[in-house]
Amino acid sequence: MASNPDHIEAPREVLSLLSSDESVRWVRSTDIRLDGNYGVAWLMATEYRLIAFSPNNEGRNEVVEFPFEEIESVEIESLYGSAALRVRTAEFGATIALFSKTLAFSFAEAPAELERLIREARPEATGRIALGHIERGVYRQRRCESCNAVIPRYLGVCPACLESSKLLGRFMSYSKPYWSLALASLVILLIGTFIGLTPPLLMRILIDDVLDPVGQNSGSTLVNLPYVETVTPTYALGTLVILLLLINISRNALGALRSYLLSRLGEQITYDLRSEVYQHLHRLSLNFYNDRETGRIMASVTQDVGRLQDFLSDGLQETIRNILTIIIIISILTYLDIKLALCVLLPTPIIVFTTLRFGTYLHKLYRPLYRRWAGISALLADVVPGVRVVKAFAQEDREVNRFETRSLDLLKGELSVAKTRSLFAPLMTFLTSIGTLLIWWIGGNKVINGLLTLGDFVAFTGYMWQFYGPVESLCHLNHRFQRAATSAERVFEVLDSQPDVVDPPNAPTMPKIQGSVEFRDVSFSYEEGKNALKNLNFTVEPGEMIGLAGHSGAGKSTIINLICRFYEIDDGSIYIDDIDTRSVSLKSLREQIGVVLQDPFLFNGTVAENIAYGNPEATQDAIIAAAKAANAHEFIINLPDSYDSTVGERAVRLSGGERQRLSIARAILRNPRILILDEATSSMDTETEAKIQEALARLVKGRTTFAIAHRLSTLRNADRLFIIEKGQLYEQGTHDDLVAQNGIYAKLVRMQMEMSRIRAV
Repeated sequence: MASNPDHIEAPREVLSLLSSDESVRWVRSTDIRLDGNYGVAWLMATEYRLIAFSPNNEGRNEVVEFPFEEIESVEIESLYGSAALRVRTAEFGATIALFSKTLAFSFAEAPAELERLIREARPEATGRIALGHIERGVYRQRRCESCNAVIPRYLGVCPACLESSKLLGRFMSYSKPYWSLALASLVILLIGTFIGLTPPLLMRILIDDVLDPVGQNSGSTLVNLPYVETVTPTYALGTLVILLLLINISRNALGALRSYLLSRLGEQITYDLRSEVYQHLHRLSLNFYNDRETGRIMASVTQDVGRLQDFLSDGLQETIRNILTIIIIISILTYLDIKLALCVLLPTPIIVFTTLRFGTYLHKLYRPLYRRWAGISALLADVVPGVRVVKAFAQEDREVNRFETRSLDLLKGELSVAKTRSLFAPLMTFLTSIGTLLIWWIGGNKVINGLLTLGDFVAFTGYMWQFYGPVESLCHLNHRFQRAATSAERVFEVLDSQPDVVDPPNAPTMPKIQGSVEFRDVSFSYEEGKNALKNLNFTVEPGEMIGLAGHSGAGKSTIINLICRFYEIDDGSIYIDDIDTRSVSLKSLREQIGVVLQDPFLFNGTVAENIAYGNPEATQDAIIAAAKAANAHEFIINLPDSYDSTVGERAVRLSGGERQRLSIARAILRNPRILILDEATSSMDTETEAKIQEALARLVKGRTTFAIAHRLSTLRNADRLFIIEKGQLYEQGTHDDLVAQNGIYAKLVRMQMEMSRIRAV
């Protein structure tokens, strides 16, 4: 079989599709399957045909093939965020490969390569076969530098390079600050485990040194206890009973103390980890949240960290105790009878091997299972806040069906795990029974033949059961380890995600802003290859009010996002007071910018707390003054508790206009040098809007202001209007100037006037 030029080796199940007279001439792997879901699929060409191989969610493989003599064209179609390779015959066309643009480098020359193979098979073919193209090499940064695997957008880190075997060790490294607590727990655990293993030895003494001598010498009044002088049988029995009582008391007391110390250790570590995850979430850029569902992020902070706490405070101590128990028991069994000890250990390698195999398989099952749990959390986080919309459109049944579908997927996964675990437990029991039967047969014969005392045999069988108990327990604990490893993977995926926007080393503080803003050849794209802004240039003077207008998606909100440095620009520079915004700390920059977003968000707290969110030290008088400036004071004092009234989650107790005015008051109290108004009056009625316009006229005085509005009447008082179209500045000037130019702005004004007439009618 010929080697392919890119040294990509197809898996065996793909190669099995080849006939005896075929060889691989060209092969590529994709990261999107033909059913549209993320996953590995394959495209392979031989001397005679083109073969597409794609698994699906039902566990079956979809195979599509086209003989070269039927293919008329091969083309790449660039989609948003992905691309498709299509084949067309005389009768129909079909998509044979889907791939994200991270694979653009690999597929850039695919049409040309396939055209070459087709012309080799059909020398008589005329006309152009290769159609379409995709830029090569633009998207390579979305692949892992270590293994070249695709980095999923929702992760931001390479899952292939997250070694699960090291995740729990990394989690345990958080115990270093509490090493004394961990050491004390370990010492107590060691002492308690050793004490708990002494009863079989006392039973051995009881049988061999007390009961057996008395039975053999009826009427004997004295017995010999090890390390004790000759005593009466009753005294010896009482001594052993008291020792067993003290052992039970000390074992339980040490167990309680150990449990508390390890639980405290677990609580401390998970507190640190939870705090670190939450702090890291605030350092991450908006791109991280754009690519992930809220429920999945919440699951990482709550459910996954909680499972790690369970593992540390319960599962780990049980594991350590079981391991210590096994080590001590093996030592005692070897001391009592080394040959019988080997019989006990005989099934152990098989048990270990089976446990490791089951563990690997269980991890594969648990990994997608907890993503399904996160999917349910994400659905709840999405639907519950939007329950009014659900009811307004009578979509309760639809949402119930969505939930049941995800729950059914989770049920199938849970049943698959339960099936595996149900097979695992009986198998472990059977393996341990092999050692038990050997001990009974060999040890029993030794007792009969006088080679082993009855006390030794009873002690041996007692330790044997205590040996297999921890072994079975460790086997049953395997699923807890897999759950913890899966949760650790998800937590460290968050911690390993790096923010796109970071402070430069030793970043200086932004001086007090005067207000000039300059864009120099700024280009930016949310998605590689799709420019949101392209070579944008403009200069704004301090105190100038700029109105941003244009069609939806033109790039207006992108401009204000870049001024706040929510995203990192691709090319060019943004200067505020002739200082590059990338050269100063983010905190000092954003502290001098006030933002009123298009969708006002209020936290579940009091009115006063929400107004003072950007300035927590503000006095009550300052809060009231800001509310008055935003025309919010009148409705606030009519609330049940005035400024101490709770707004409710997502401010459901307030109207849209009231939420908007509180958001404006929050920006006013911040006293920013640069003010950004993103549809700040979009939720106002005509009367309220007029009042807000008066308040804004006072507010913007002396401040550089960027105002976005689709209702162009609200921008009439702007010093200049910037008309943004397709990420570029097409027009600028005053309202009257732009209307006179009869360009894009004039067209928008006429359209809105026409819509106003229609509404009036």
